[in-house]
Amino acid sequence: MKYWLNKKTYKIMSSLFGGAGKNRGILKWRDFVSAMSKLGFKCTAASSGGPRRIFEAKDDAKLPSFSWDEPSNLKGGELSPLEKARLAKELQERYGWTKDTFNPRK
Repeated sequence: MKYWLNKKTYKIMSSLFGGAGKNRGILKWRDFVSAMSKLGFKCTAASSGGPRRIFEAKDDAKLPSFSWDEPSNLKGGELSPLEKARLAKELQERYGWTKDTFNPRK
């Protein structure tokens, strides 16, 4: 499946899947959550509390949910380059997403 995204959402997803050169730097958690919302996912707190967040597809029940820990305020709510690489791997394994999955809307 391919996604055609607005400029901001494309930039966020490219920062996750763009390869070594584009994967450097941090990503704000709120920007990632916003991008996932644009892709049709809702983010909710896990019932157990704590930093665990659950992402579920809003309209496509065939897509499995996944969970991730929201970065703490000590990190400023940001994903480090290592955390971004781990998250990209999780999304690739779960959904088959790669850098070619996301395209800028023209």
